[in-house]
Amino acid sequence: MIEGPALFLVFAAVTVVAVWAVNRLILRVRLVRRLNLVRGGTGRMVLETKLLGQSANIRGSFGRGLAILGGLLPLGEDDRMKITVALGRAGYRSANATAVVIGAKAVCVLGGLVAGLVALPPLVPGVLGWGVGAIGGLLLGVMLNLVPELAVARMAASRYRKIQVGLADALDLLIVCLESGATFERALQRTLADLRMFRPELAAELRQASLDMSVHGRTRGDALERLAARLGSRDLRDLATTVDQSERHGTPLADALRKLGGSLRVQQIAAMQGKMARLPVLLVLPTVAGVLPGIMVIVAGPAFVKLTESLGELTG
Repeated sequence: MIEGPALFLVFAAVTVVAVWAVNRLILRVRLVRRLNLVRGGTGRMVLETKLLGQSANIRGSFGRGLAILGGLLPLGEDDRMKITVALGRAGYRSANATAVVIGAKAVCVLGGLVAGLVALPPLVPGVLGWGVGAIGGLLLGVMLNLVPELAVARMAASRYRKIQVGLADALDLLIVCLESGATFERALQRTLADLRMFRPELAAELRQASLDMSVHGRTRGDALERLAARLGSRDLRDLATTVDQSERHGTPLADALRKLGGSLRVQQIAAMQGKMARLPVLLVLPTVAGVLPGIMVIVAGPAFVKLTESLGELTG
């Protein structure tokens, strides 16, 4: 009776393990290739290229399968837009990224349903067991359904923090380039080249803004405003406003960016001080849990031993 669901679970587990193994293989192959390039060697490059191509095909097929499942899951337009915005902030802007996430949600629902049908019917005999299994599986699937969205939201929040941390450094580089006589577009290109090594997330977003200015013909303020709206960043919106006002009124842009960069530095220092102020409170519970038992043993241990010996003498 449970052969079909069990086979589905086995197939799903094998698929997940295969995708994980392929990703690990890709990472290892890329590391080996970079080491070979640093050393000046070219051995096994053809094999590595073939492995990378095969792994990319596997991941592409897996993504297309999830996209097909995502098209079958009924989801409102607001929910789809919410997932699309979160994916954009996480750095995934491909055409089928939203469908892949929705497909992952569908897989979670089906996995929870199958797990309930496999685990619960043996515990409850009769036809009632299958009903309990279906209800329990649906509840589990609904809970697992939230996992892909939570994962995307976590990736988006992590990427947003990295962008916010590197924004002050980007402004400093822009100021140096502007004061050396470069135009804003040229200064932005030079800043992108320097940021690509240690702030790749911010460099990717600023590169999109640069493309909006150079290819799509948007103004500086409009391109930066679109960047701020895409990421939901108040600091980037302040940058767009500063650049737009400087261009409109003809004021020196480097001075305005220096003031904005100083404000960002003050905000970062204040946030760091706030974390430092919360640190003693956060350390209270681990300190009590780790130190108090030892203190109780040291202080009350001898008294407990004496009490035990005294009770033994009285009872003896």
